[in-house]
Amino acid sequence: MDEELKRIARGGLRRGRDLARKVYNDSPLYSRADDVRLLVDCPIFDHEWYAEQVGERLDRKRAARHYLEQDRAKPLAQPSPLFDPEFFVARLSPRLRKQMGDQDPFLYWLRAELWLQPTHPLFDTDGYTERRQTENFYGGAIGHYVDRGARNGRRANDWLEQVDGRFPDLRDWIKDRRAEWRARQVGPQTWRPAIDRAATPADRAPAGTVSVIVDLGASDELARGTLESVAAQSGVSTEIIVIDRGLTPAAIGSAADLVPGARVVPGDPDRGEPGVVAAFSQISGDFVAYVAGGEVWKPGRLARLVSVAEAAGKPLVADVLERPWQPEQRFAVDVPPASPGPDVPGPLMRVLMSRLLISTSLLNEIGGPRAGIGFGWAYDLALRLTTKTTVEVVPEVGVERRQGINPRRPRQDRLPLDPFDLESWEDVVRNRAFIDWAALAARTPDPDVVSVVIPTYDDSLLTVGAVEALMEHGAGEKRLEVVVWDNGSSARVSAVLDSLPLRFPEVKVVHSTVNHNFALGNNLAIPYVTGETVVFLNNDTTALAGWLSPLVSALEDPEVLAAQPLLLYPSGSVQSAGVVFPPYGGLPYNMLAEYPPEDATGLPGHRFSALTGAALAMRYRDVVALQGFDPIFTNGMEDVDLCHRLAALRSGSFRVVTTSEVVHHESKSKGRFARAPRNRLIYLDRWAGRVEPRDDAAAWAACGYQVVGRATAGEPTGPAKTYAATRPIIAPMPRASIVEGAPQLRWSIKISAPGAPEGERWGDTHFARALARSLRKLGQSAVVDHHYEWERPSALDDDVVVTLRGLSRYFPSPDGRINIGWVISHPDAVTRAEAAGFDRLLAAGPAWAERMSARWGIRIDPLLQATDPELFNPDRALPDSGHAVLFVGTSRDVERPIIHDAVAAGLPLSVYGHGWEPYIPRHYVKAQHMPNTRLGAEYRAAGVVLNDHWADMRDYGFISNRLFDAVASGARVISDDVVGLRDVFGDTVQVYETPDDLVKWSSMPDPSVVFGTDDHIRAEAARIHRDHGFDARARSLLDIALEERAKRTRP
Repeated sequence: MDEELKRIARGGLRRGRDLARKVYNDSPLYSRADDVRLLVDCPIFDHEWYAEQVGERLDRKRAARHYLEQDRAKPLAQPSPLFDPEFFVARLSPRLRKQMGDQDPFLYWLRAELWLQPTHPLFDTDGYTERRQTENFYGGAIGHYVDRGARNGRRANDWLEQVDGRFPDLRDWIKDRRAEWRARQVGPQTWRPAIDRAATPADRAPAGTVSVIVDLGASDELARGTLESVAAQSGVSTEIIVIDRGLTPAAIGSAADLVPGARVVPGDPDRGEPGVVAAFSQISGDFVAYVAGGEVWKPGRLARLVSVAEAAGKPLVADVLERPWQPEQRFAVDVPPASPGPDVPGPLMRVLMSRLLISTSLLNEIGGPRAGIGFGWAYDLALRLTTKTTVEVVPEVGVERRQGINPRRPRQDRLPLDPFDLESWEDVVRNRAFIDWAALAARTPDPDVVSVVIPTYDDSLLTVGAVEALMEHGAGEKRLEVVVWDNGSSARVSAVLDSLPLRFPEVKVVHSTVNHNFALGNNLAIPYVTGETVVFLNNDTTALAGWLSPLVSALEDPEVLAAQPLLLYPSGSVQSAGVVFPPYGGLPYNMLAEYPPEDATGLPGHRFSALTGAALAMRYRDVVALQGFDPIFTNGMEDVDLCHRLAALRSGSFRVVTTSEVVHHESKSKGRFARAPRNRLIYLDRWAGRVEPRDDAAAWAACGYQVVGRATAGEPTGPAKTYAATRPIIAPMPRASIVEGAPQLRWSIKISAPGAPEGERWGDTHFARALARSLRKLGQSAVVDHHYEWERPSALDDDVVVTLRGLSRYFPSPDGRINIGWVISHPDAVTRAEAAGFDRLLAAGPAWAERMSARWGIRIDPLLQATDPELFNPDRALPDSGHAVLFVGTSRDVERPIIHDAVAAGLPLSVYGHGWEPYIPRHYVKAQHMPNTRLGAEYRAAGVVLNDHWADMRDYGFISNRLFDAVASGARVISDDVVGLRDVFGDTVQVYETPDDLVKWSSMPDPSVVFGTDDHIRAEAARIHRDHGFDARARSLLDIALEERAKRTRP
């Protein structure tokens, strides 16, 4: 058996599934030895690739053992350049994910032999399998590629271009991207675990004097130790300037004895830089050094640095700072490179100030610490110093930090937020230092280009999906440009991002080695854009068809300062329809959050005071004039702040473009809400009492609602009440009483389909929308609730609930709403208990309605499916100008007989839909999806359209909705038989019972012999429009609702 296993591992041996099960699957449990043996013998396991990722030298067996010992709570190192565990798991179906359980993804893939399951975002498993017929090859597509495909120059995907007639090895391409990523990581470290100690004595007596600035901080004990170490310095003349923040009275009391002659400068107990700026303004020595409370200087440290500076003629000298309690991050040795960029670590620059001896002449040349940048003063000063000159390093510990310094009040005495004590001040400095805003303002942007900026951090799945959606929909008459700003992603994610420009020439990817967060990440991308219109777009979004042009058009109105689309949750409800402000001040909130998108119909033209930055369209010149988002905010509130600053720049207002829709997978990005309280407090500190639009009531009124109360999220106490989010309590506006005609009711149409974008491929979605439009024609108010919005908070505002019974069951509530069930598919899933829960039950299958009504003793009325004449009519295209034989639909994960027969007969079949790979050759599938707006034209243009039914649908007379659409479009249709088919459609639909029938009906020289002339087909289409259009169905439903309503009002 061992020899047989080796042959499998070596030879790309074709074999069935039985051998793998015999070798590895005798027991449902596997020992560690079994796992190691499987990896060692597996030709796909690349131990050198794995070892390089974990940074160790490992032979094959040790690499296998190391792989199995990985911490599963952390991202897994890849066992092969072509197997990404995170991607593999994300693409598993819920059933397979449950089956995998806690197993290692790679071992599970091998043992379950999921060869058709994609394993890497850059390898086209489906395409390679189709071209090479690798279903039964060990390892499937990637097994074949590793064994022979790569060395033979076979194609791994559709975007790597040939070189000398061969396609490059994708593994080499991925390894090259990793090498580039590693090269980008090379830079100065903040801390090291060890140093080469080298004593550097002061070999000459220093001539210059040193101004020493002592920032006492918040601890008397630590401050005293700092003063004692400064007082102990010898061999150099000093002047001492002490910053007293009022938090160390004992240290200040002893300062006169410890450092006689020291000058005391008052500081602020809650702000970073005021005392520092004042102290630096008083220096008179030849050099200056800064020390913070909790830092202790080694004896002779100051004289040594001055001696080196004078001997070498260096205006900037640093030694080593030590943190004894941090063994792995103990020594600060490295210094920034010449002219450091935005990716130089902030802690490196910060700690540098405690290590530096600065020439006063250099300080005078560049200027001292700047006011107004809070905690960022040290980063800013270190940046300007190291940009001007290099640092001479003395490789000896000169400073010991005895504990983490914190020159502020004790925590229990602090303000809820000190806006000047924020690390994000360093990002404010970066925004000013590393982006040449003046040069950007001098540019002339291209009016024909729309630039979309997408910042991302360590997420390829969402980011690639966002870019793919943009490329699918384009920019209309404009040219699209996409700039992806990589905020320090891992090597794995970085390689996937690098594929985007090869797939889409319109995309640029710019890599950073650190995470600059949302605000600064967006801003750093601005130098790379060329368009007159800039759209900031989160990476966790999916733009829907037609999203961009309306946004661009909105900016053609000079009164519009910026525009956003209607942002939707994946479940289908609104995530944000603009930003509104409560009437008593405080924090703003997203308008219409968790309400149906139909409720936004009153918002076009409404003047908003702020928008959300998840998808925000602006003019390039405004972005530059404002210097982008303010990086003082970290992933929150920077968008509202930007809007306030833009409104202060020039007059105008903001718009929500409801014809533009973008799905926002909110909170999917890592660390999205970690700093929400801090951001809220910064916002309130800046804008409370200055800009408070207090406009939410008017926005709700535009949507037909009124604010009847307010509520606070959770039960905040103490300082949390300051920044607690409040939400309005909403009720519908009183409806006008109608004396004649039908009253206006609010309808909710419940469907099983998920929200966009997946739900756009479901027929239920378009069915429900068409029905809602027809109800509105009758003066009704109608919304569509996708599956995960069935229990939305505003559901009690509805008067009538129509459930389109498909895959999922809805449970009506006895709460006063009229509940109408309409069974349009899967009748076998409906039980008597479910049927009894509705006030009225309808069925699209008359035979089923009659049979179940008799069996259950419940009234069930027939109501056939319907069509939308606006989309499905004979004027959409010319007959016989399209596909000869057309089928639109998914595989349903079964072999559909009509498609099997068409392929077997060799018909010129064109299929649109997904899931067909296991059942028919790939060339028959023209696309994974056909937009609903194209269906009518394609049906009309086809030679014939194919249709079929589930067996239970056929038996119970549930006529497929595709038949109504196709006949309404003026198509010739071939279908399996169903009860009542002839009564509804006549001879425009021909029934096939054998494959010979299929060939006969689809290949007739003159199809009018059986399908009728075109005039006849048009007449039948008109009849279907009249009798089976959604207008007719809406009228029937309204009559039923009014009948049920009348029953409830009778005495």
